[in-house]
Amino acid sequence: MRAASRTTSNSRRSLRRRRSTRSTTQSQRRYTLAYLLSRQPKTLAKHRDYPQLKAFLEQDTALQRFRMSRRCYSLLHNARIKEHNLHHFFRTYRAPRHPFFALFLLIKNDYAAERERVRYERYRYILERMRALPEPVVEFIRYLGHLENFYSPSDEHPLWQKHLFPSTKKQVHAFEHYSELDWLETFRVHLKRLEERYRNFTLAEELLACYVLNCVPATHPLQLPQAQRVKRAYRTLSLRRHPDHGGDARIFVELKRAYELLNSRFAQPHRSW
Repeated sequence: MRAASRTTSNSRRSLRRRRSTRSTTQSQRRYTLAYLLSRQPKTLAKHRDYPQLKAFLEQDTALQRFRMSRRCYSLLHNARIKEHNLHHFFRTYRAPRHPFFALFLLIKNDYAAERERVRYERYRYILERMRALPEPVVEFIRYLGHLENFYSPSDEHPLWQKHLFPSTKKQVHAFEHYSELDWLETFRVHLKRLEERYRNFTLAEELLACYVLNCVPATHPLQLPQAQRVKRAYRTLSLRRHPDHGGDARIFVELKRAYELLNSRFAQPHRSW
């Protein structure tokens, strides 16, 4: 037992030494401006002033000899230096007082602004396409977002953001081709995720049944609609979706299952919703 304990202790000390050595090596590493440019996104080279930036570096030997610390490299790479603070940067890191640095920060800031513009345009496009989905789908997606806010300790909706609100145009285009059964399965899977993550949420089946019958209440947490409303919704939808009237038999089966589920819950007055 003692030998095993000593072995474990020695292994931990060895691991700490390796980590410490690695951290020290990284902090002592010196970076060149050529390396800095090589680590930039390829789209940065499309900037109209990028050729001038390259020319500065190729023609000035002081810039080529300049070596910077990890901290200095991080400040430049992430464009965390304001132009009016460049004189402090030159003095602190003993960098050559050259227009290369101001131009580099200008190009980086333009790149960041363009990225933000593209991101905003993509968000607007996705939002417009999502709003154009069938109204019951849109309303239920909104409801699920507010519902998760209620159960989430941080008042946020991480599962909703990840699985129901698309982050790419490709995803929203896929949503546009979803059938009623596709949406039903999507919501069923999402509600199971909610049950797994939030222990206080236990009405996934009932909520899905409310969606199928198009009688989802606007309350959080869920309060089941009145029995008369459920019965009225079932009569209306079953007539419209009956296979004899051209409806999908699978949707009709889901309607009947949803009605029977909610009807059975109404027969249990002792249960708290």
